[in-house]
Amino acid sequence: MNKKKNNRKIISVLIVLACFVLFAGVLFTGIRNYKTEKKENPVQGVSSESSLKGYLGKGYAYAGAQDNISAGEESFGEQAQLLEDTKDEEAEPQEQKQAEVTATPEATPTPEPESQNEDEQKADQEQKSADDSDGEWNDDSKENTIQYDNAGEQDDSSQEAAPDQNDDRNQEGAQLPLSPTPMPSPEPTQEPEEDHYPEIATDLTDGETVNGDYRTFYVQATDWYGNSLPSTSLEIYGNGEWLSSKGEPSTGVFAYRLDLNEGSNTVNIKATDEEGWSTTLPTFTIYKGEDGQDELAGSITVSIEAGTIGLGTILPATSIDYYQGEQLSSVVLRLLQNTGFDWRNNGSATGGFYLKAIGRGGIASGAAIPDDLMEHLKKVNCQLSSHDANWIGEFDFTMNSGWMYFVNGEYMNVGMSSCFPGDGDEVRLRFTLYSGADLGVGSDGEVWGDW
Repeated sequence: MNKKKNNRKIISVLIVLACFVLFAGVLFTGIRNYKTEKKENPVQGVSSESSLKGYLGKGYAYAGAQDNISAGEESFGEQAQLLEDTKDEEAEPQEQKQAEVTATPEATPTPEPESQNEDEQKADQEQKSADDSDGEWNDDSKENTIQYDNAGEQDDSSQEAAPDQNDDRNQEGAQLPLSPTPMPSPEPTQEPEEDHYPEIATDLTDGETVNGDYRTFYVQATDWYGNSLPSTSLEIYGNGEWLSSKGEPSTGVFAYRLDLNEGSNTVNIKATDEEGWSTTLPTFTIYKGEDGQDELAGSITVSIEAGTIGLGTILPATSIDYYQGEQLSSVVLRLLQNTGFDWRNNGSATGGFYLKAIGRGGIASGAAIPDDLMEHLKKVNCQLSSHDANWIGEFDFTMNSGWMYFVNGEYMNVGMSSCFPGDGDEVRLRFTLYSGADLGVGSDGEVWGDW
């Protein structure tokens, strides 16, 4: 009985083992014969193992290998040209289109072949939608173009990718300046710039003959606005040598002296204003006369007065002739010599002349300062000094004394060598004890009277 039970158990185990072995064999056979199904690439003409769909979508497709690219890039160029399922007659247009992609910055992807079925187009559309969702696909119309939002914000990466694009962003978000930008004032209406040259006037005459040893001439220059130019704006050359101004007889009029050589002499005059505009006159030619005699130009009267020391008029108004271009210093010295006076001076008759003293035997005898004038001198603590009976000059009687001169009643604030007389002028040499205050022309407006 027990033996039968054991046999049944063994048979059951064997049956289970047989079923297990059979199941295992069937499973092994199924696994060995299993083959993965290969789906057809939805993009026709591109290998499924090396699809360049993503690159083509970004505009990175090659039209062919270039000399300056790496070997890996050359392989990409070759793969981009492989069209497995494309007909021979379609190969040439496809290559031409891809060449246009490389040559044109705003490239258009190669259109799908007409043979593509609806399922493939649908799959391709789904792939494009997926790429658009994760930022890997760019629309053809937006390629290589900076995009802006309504607020005028610009993507930094887009700006770096195309720095040469025009910035047409909306400026609503820009910060306005606190105050409006000042606009330049309109320029005043002026004449054309070609008319901005200075004007020059002179008393020289080209080809003139001078019967003398020198020729004193005058030059006046004004800018386009009518302002007198200073002597520093003038360039005067006589016989090729630079000439300095000898004085300013009147405002803006400058005197120059040309020592004449035998035969012909030349004078060149040029003026330049502050804006750099220059005018140059034609060269003047001056001839020296054969006789060498000075040419008379007119006459003036000269008087010598010392009322401030009680002497009144020492020399009444005396007429004396002057020559063409002669300076007042030269005329006065000739007058002093003709009338028997001595003199002391600084400088020379032709430049830097200053009359220091006039002398003659006993000229200062009996000189005395008037009482009312003495009161003024004491009030201002003027320092008194001694004097020589034969001389009247600077530092005599006071430490502020000296000779001053007037032309036609006007005090001349330039040296005599800078003054050129005119026919009929009245010249007065007057002695002062306090820098002109006792003659009605004191400095800083200090005037005591007119002695």
